[in-house]
Amino acid sequence: MKKILTLIACAAMALVSASCNDDTENTLSDGQKEKATALLEGDMVVSTHAVVNGADKTLLESGAPCKFNFESKGGGKLIMRQPSFQIGSMPSPINFAIEVELGQILSLEESDFSGNGWVRFSGKRGVIDITGKMPESAVDETATGDGSTVTGYVNTESGEFQMQISYALVNVEVNIERQKIDPARVANYDKEVEQYVQDLEKYKQEHGM
Repeated sequence: MKKILTLIACAAMALVSASCNDDTENTLSDGQKEKATALLEGDMVVSTHAVVNGADKTLLESGAPCKFNFESKGGGKLIMRQPSFQIGSMPSPINFAIEVELGQILSLEESDFSGNGWVRFSGKRGVIDITGKMPESAVDETATGDGSTVTGYVNTESGEFQMQISYALVNVEVNIERQKIDPARVANYDKEVEQYVQDLEKYKQEHGM
């Protein structure tokens, strides 16, 4: 009986080891990195939901428009910047910068990101500024643990995008549900923000807020 249990334990450890190796050793090809970088690089506007202590402060189901900028550093690494993010009752704007790196979808994520073209990107120890300035550095050397983090996904074939930001700041997170990147939204960003503010005020009036 002990022998059988030992064999089962060894087999389980081998499976875990293989899974971990798959996640760490199977890196993206240069071609995959180039495609993902080309899709991300530059300005991007997407619909977001700001969550504070588990409550969606965006209020509107459609979310709030938010602008990001990705700058390539080469080798599958990019600097992501989020300028002056402030919606609803947020007391001050958040300027955020973080270095992210492209990678393969993890084995545990494959059921959610099936099909061709998916690329994962992630980063930690991002830098936040609430004084109105964009941080000069994208890496917080003083952060405890991972600090502020980003986990995102982009599909180089369909143009779909999904991301979550944890600011490590009074339990504030930003969730970006899966959507297609639309370059035309960049030029219309100010109009989208204006429309969001109008719709938000209407929502508050209708709900006695």
